[in-house]
Amino acid sequence: MTSSPSEIPSDAPKTRKVQQRTIDGKSRIITAGAKEFIANGYWGTSANDIIAGAESNKNFFYTHFPKGKQDVAREISFNSTWDGLKSQPLMVQEMVDIGMILSHRVRTEARILAALRLSFEPGATEEYGTPWPQWVEFNITQIETAIERGEIRPHVNPGEQARQLPGLWSGLILTAGVLDGSYERVEEYVATGYKNLMKAIGSPGVLPDIDFSVNRGEVLYTTWLNEQEKALQDSPTE
Repeated sequence: MTSSPSEIPSDAPKTRKVQQRTIDGKSRIITAGAKEFIANGYWGTSANDIIAGAESNKNFFYTHFPKGKQDVAREISFNSTWDGLKSQPLMVQEMVDIGMILSHRVRTEARILAALRLSFEPGATEEYGTPWPQWVEFNITQIETAIERGEIRPHVNPGEQARQLPGLWSGLILTAGVLDGSYERVEEYVATGYKNLMKAIGSPGVLPDIDFSVNRGEVLYTTWLNEQEKALQDSPTE
């Protein structure tokens, strides 16, 4: 006797459960890797350290990260960099926003601090790559657009300034870690840094319209997270 389609047991719930376990397992490995890299640096961390920290096993680890800690470092370094950034009426506002979002996330997410620390490791470019070239290209596009709109003074060289922007927020964050022994005030430092930068390169007419609020990154990123969660809840289930 042949069963009708409605009588055939569905494997969908089981499949979804396995998929979720995989996602959770990989997330624990990334989180454990981030904490190890922050504490001991890339070269001072072993794959076994990450596996132990994630309470995982070698089979699962190397199935999803075949090159070991190298793949973990690459995943941390290149994922989720621009999350939370939204289009704004002023391009200079977007330039400020990305630094404020990242400074907030450094304070609240080990993964982002680990990505920053990893990007300055000796041999990082050859071992697992760094996002700095992408950052420079991203900043060049922002600066060129801002100049075309009259938001940045025309004498500013996009290529030169594009290297200084990531140096501004990353340097302030790393310096805070050394001088303060914590990252609790990074948003304050980065906001002040951007304010001083925009006084130097921004057109006077747009400066009053730029929001340098210390909590701006937190507000933008939290709003983005809430939007993502709502979209997930509204999406149809199989």
